[in-house]
Amino acid sequence: MESNISQVLIQLLTGLFYALPTIAFIVISIYYLLKTGTKTDGILILIGNIIIFLSIVLGRILFIQLAVYQKWEGETYSYLSTGISALSFIGSILFVVGTFLLIRKVIKTKSLM
Repeated sequence: MESNISQVLIQLLTGLFYALPTIAFIVISIYYLLKTGTKTDGILILIGNIIIFLSIVLGRILFIQLAVYQKWEGETYSYLSTGISALSFIGSILFVVGTFLLIRKVIKTKSLM
């Protein structure tokens, strides 16, 4: 039982380490929205990062369920993992579109000066 707990803790810590940049982007997005108001670019960046963060958390939980507790067969894990990857892809697309809109706005503002 103790080895299972240590494996779970290791998986959770590595998942947290992997999620730190996403958490930083969420904080930066919230700060941007507070300073500029609700703009489409900031909202897309924030929603995209929240979806990516949730995908990281769900992926970690899914892996722990498979590797440590062996709750599912490999095929079930594969289907669930594909679904989480698709969710993460949607979050990444939202993030990219929001970043593109923000960059376009910054370039437009600079060219007017």
